[in-house]
Amino acid sequence: MAMAKYFTDMRDVEKRRGANALGAGKRELARHRPDLALAPLREAVAACPASHAADLAERLYWLAVALLRLDRAELAVKSLASAQKLRPRGHARRAYTLRVNDYGMPRRSKPELDDFYAFYSIQACRYLSARAGNRFGSNGEKDAVTRIIAESWTGLRGSGRLAGLCSGKKLVLFKSWPVAFPSFVSGLSGHQGQGKGQKGQPGEIVAGNFKSGRAQGLDERCSCGSGLAYRCCCGRLASPREFMCE
Repeated sequence: MAMAKYFTDMRDVEKRRGANALGAGKRELARHRPDLALAPLREAVAACPASHAADLAERLYWLAVALLRLDRAELAVKSLASAQKLRPRGHARRAYTLRVNDYGMPRRSKPELDDFYAFYSIQACRYLSARAGNRFGSNGEKDAVTRIIAESWTGLRGSGRLAGLCSGKKLVLFKSWPVAFPSFVSGLSGHQGQGKGQKGQPGEIVAGNFKSGRAQGLDERCSCGSGLAYRCCCGRLASPREFMCE
């Protein structure tokens, strides 16, 4: 009996702590100080159990608001993506659909830029997956990788293979397009100078739709029940900044 009361009291303390942190974060936002709002809002998210979907969605939404005001669009979209799945018909869903493109990434000023950043993110995250800590070793390495991806993108656009493709088919092409990186990292598939016996990049995990018992299509409605296309929901592309923060 005493143990049950102890756990109940602890849950009450955690609940009050989370509510206080949420209030503190919203007050800082009202004072136009989003930098000071981040810490309490993150604390509010961490204190909310996943079983309280509506409360967690609200806290993720306000965290996204703070991130947007700090011009951290990639991390804001990541927070909104989680919030709108928890509460598909709330303000988080409206904010998410307003700000994301067909790849589930921050919407750019032109569709061509949406395509480029999708391609860049796929290739950069593929490269980073073989790096220690999923990070570039230096700014010089980052600049070199960025130039190589940009050159590869120019080649892809010049090939004419993007003409008339929907976003889902573009994603398939982006993921299959070969990019040869310098040998900054040994063992990454597609790197120049890869020696014999080195292991290549592991195969991509294919998402499954367990309701239908088959692979999840990129343009089909996401099996999580959000109502969005899979490529805009659970299959959305993570930016390199998101990838490095995981």
